[in-house]
Amino acid sequence: MALQRVYNLLDNALHTQDFFLNDHVTTAKKIITKYKLKMPFEYKILFCKNCKRFIVPGRDSRFRIGKSRIKALRITCKICGHTYRKIIKTKHDA
Repeated sequence: MALQRVYNLLDNALHTQDFFLNDHVTTAKKIITKYKLKMPFEYKILFCKNCKRFIVPGRDSRFRIGKSRIKALRITCKICGHTYRKIIKTKHDA
């Protein structure tokens, strides 16, 4: 039940104005820490690894797919400028 509340808060944070965004995110973080829940991957990538702020795709961050041999999702935070990668799949030589 608490996890469903976190889903609802973070979904609302993606679609609300800036004033309510921080309220939804802080409430969701409090619920996660209180009940010791694991945040799902699709919401975990919406937090910057450097400044720990909630980043909305397209507005506060830039998502790109790498063109190298190792396919990776490159996420750039527009607030602090930090870029980090999430590996999607590795191309094996066959």
